[in-house]
Amino acid sequence: MNQPLTVASRAQVPSFQVMDILSRVADLRAAGRDVISLCAGEPSGGAPSDVSARAAAIHASAMPLTYTPALGITELRQAIAGHYLRWYGLEVPAANVAVTTGSSGAFMLTFLAAFNPGDRVALARPGYPAYRNILRTLGIEVVELDCGPATRYQPTPEQLDAAVAEHGPLSGLMLASPANPTGTMVSREELSALTQWCAAHGARLVSDEIYHGITYPAAGDPDVRGVSAWELERTGVVISSFSKYWGMTGWRLGWALVPDDLLPAVEALAGNVAL
Repeated sequence: MNQPLTVASRAQVPSFQVMDILSRVADLRAAGRDVISLCAGEPSGGAPSDVSARAAAIHASAMPLTYTPALGITELRQAIAGHYLRWYGLEVPAANVAVTTGSSGAFMLTFLAAFNPGDRVALARPGYPAYRNILRTLGIEVVELDCGPATRYQPTPEQLDAAVAEHGPLSGLMLASPANPTGTMVSREELSALTQWCAAHGARLVSDEIYHGITYPAAGDPDVRGVSAWELERTGVVISSFSKYWGMTGWRLGWALVPDDLLPAVEALAGNVAL
């Protein structure tokens, strides 16, 4: 008698409901229904015209599209480094930029490189569910922090202290500013306090900055686009993408700013799983 096949227990995570709804929308449209979809953060304008024109020219030329280095082509990594200089006045070595398959690819590579199975990583609740699901898939214990109006839906050092007292040491903190779905941001002072807490407790900060630039700052706020974690320290990982501010969701182009100690691991992983 044949033995039954099984599905790995680590794959038993909830589906991403936005994708379920998008699939249903596609089915309805294929059936001829007129559907207005409000379920995903999907910029309506699409890629900038210059980007589309350049891509079309490359496809129309004799230039073949080939495999790239594991962390992306040098020109794109240099351009992303230049973006940080223009937006934040921040000098980032192109060697520390990893181009990924969307921000989701950056999360996967970062979590694999930075955390071991059984490690604890804290994140805010409510928050983006994919953080929790990816971490749990990798055998990492998720410590959810109940972040309500009193903290503007963002974690605080006091909550992290309470989490350590209840659960034990934390190996990381997953932070999003602006956050999804609440949209709240941490100030420079708040981010500084969180980075200092992480440094003091040996926890790796992972900063999701994908919504930088899509912001509504107070009058005279110098941090008009948001504060990048690498402005304060460089042991954490910064993750971003072309999807939101540049309206390029379907291109699946993201990136991570990777600290020196994680860079060899991220490059090796990228070469094996994302090339």
